[in-house]
Amino acid sequence: MRRRSRIEPRQIIFIGVEGPSERSFVQLLARCCDDAELHLHLEAKPATGGDTLAIVEEAKRRLERHPARMEIKTKLVLLDRDRLDQDIEAGRDPRPLALKGNITLVFQQPNLEGLLLRLHSRQERRRVSAHDALAELRKVWPEYRKPPTSYQLRQRFAVSDLRRAARHDGELRKLLTVVGLEAARPDEVR
Repeated sequence: MRRRSRIEPRQIIFIGVEGPSERSFVQLLARCCDDAELHLHLEAKPATGGDTLAIVEEAKRRLERHPARMEIKTKLVLLDRDRLDQDIEAGRDPRPLALKGNITLVFQQPNLEGLLLRLHSRQERRRVSAHDALAELRKVWPEYRKPPTSYQLRQRFAVSDLRRAARHDGELRKLLTVVGLEAARPDEVR
């Protein structure tokens, strides 16, 4: 009688996000991980919006109730960088709670639309304000509608776009390194 080989379960990476747009972005990352034959499950859990602290609080709540919380390899939360300073000024700094919960924060500069803009060829060095990000993105992607679906993102971008943009974006590079799509640089410490 032949023995069945044991299939190793996928490593779980929990990613707290603000809403459906960011969830679609995580699904793009998951597809890239699958294409790279990484044995991961990227689990995106959206909050219902709110400031950066509220998003981290919701992620922490979901982690505490997660049925496989002991098997979660890494805990991340994606946040818009443009909101952080005003949240800190208002006494709503998410960093202490993230540190306490062993959650790595990854900041989209200035927000998801700014990041999506930089995923386009020859746009990777662009720095736009949060106010202008959507308009600038629509100049290179006129069909873009918020929230994008994961299918639209997968049709538009590949891992090569993520890696190219990550050369100019330390936060994106950190995210790709955590999920295994990018090798860590020797000078980078988590």
